[in-house]
Amino acid sequence: MFKYLLVGLVLPVLSTAQSGVSQHPFQVGTKWHRGFIIPHSRELIDVSHSKPYGFEVNAHWLLVGEKEVRETGLIAKRGVAAYYFNFDNPAVLGHCVAVVPYVEPLVRPWGHLYGSFQLGLGAAYLSKVYDEQNNPSNLFFSLPVSFWAMLNADIYYKINPQWQAVCGFNYNHISNGGMKSPNKGMNFPTFNLGLQYALQSIEMKKPTKNNDWRSGSRNFCYLLAIGSVKNTPAQAGFPDIEPGILYGAQAMAGRRVGRMSALSAGIEFVHDGYDRILLDRLSDKTSTWKGGLMLGHELLIGRVRFTTHIGPYFYNPSRTTDVLYQRYGLFYRFGRHLLVGSTLKAHRHVADVFDLRTGWIW
Repeated sequence: MFKYLLVGLVLPVLSTAQSGVSQHPFQVGTKWHRGFIIPHSRELIDVSHSKPYGFEVNAHWLLVGEKEVRETGLIAKRGVAAYYFNFDNPAVLGHCVAVVPYVEPLVRPWGHLYGSFQLGLGAAYLSKVYDEQNNPSNLFFSLPVSFWAMLNADIYYKINPQWQAVCGFNYNHISNGGMKSPNKGMNFPTFNLGLQYALQSIEMKKPTKNNDWRSGSRNFCYLLAIGSVKNTPAQAGFPDIEPGILYGAQAMAGRRVGRMSALSAGIEFVHDGYDRILLDRLSDKTSTWKGGLMLGHELLIGRVRFTTHIGPYFYNPSRTTDVLYQRYGLFYRFGRHLLVGSTLKAHRHVADVFDLRTGWIW
């Protein structure tokens, strides 16, 4: 399977090599990873002693076009990474393969030594998942296909105009977003070491910034439709796993306070089909609509938005959750108005559910 991922990453390189000088130069890289598992729950301690290891192949475009650089004030990468990880516990945890799109703002890339921060959200295939009879110890994963979220920091050294050495730190999280239990999710930091190659040498100069973000409209709002699925586990008297449909809407308003920063607040209403099934099994007709207030920060990197919000439920008659929750989102804007992305809702350190969101931004 991994060879097909490599082909998918390398083919764009061949087409780019024939196109000459580009405002979005294409680069490829590879890294070796070694890390550890964080036992964030008592039930996970016995299966958290292994040391995951693996490798990564990535391909990305360097966003050095004058318009992009002047608007954002930075140089960034936009690309996709393919991972293979062995969790060093073949009987219980097995291995995984993941494909993760990412965005990577660069820190002072005009020097020989520079840094970066990388945000990504993708999908992972897991070879070993929870099974009540055959694999009861693996409380990390219960679905073979799950979400992969990452927040990474790297340091690059330019060997020459086309080759760079890289080392860094990854914080990786794998979870099915609560679609099936058990779903403790795995947090496993890794350290990486690798090389990067550019098809065409390019000199990254210090960006000339403009102040268009100050003179233009700094206020914004967006409306999003919400959808997700969360499987309700079998129970005594209810032998079947039932899919609970979650749906709703979100309205947000905000103001840009910096070239890459915005503050926003809003409201969302979501019908929790998972809780609906659980309460129906108890013959409880309490509403499972949940209304929440949200306040937080939005990181703006060109067309990409990384949102972090926290807030209380103001309407939650079923009271099956904590009073407060966090929501982390990654969105991409198509054209001027279409916003598409995914968010993760969590209560403290426990992931609740991933969802898909799409709507209109003004």
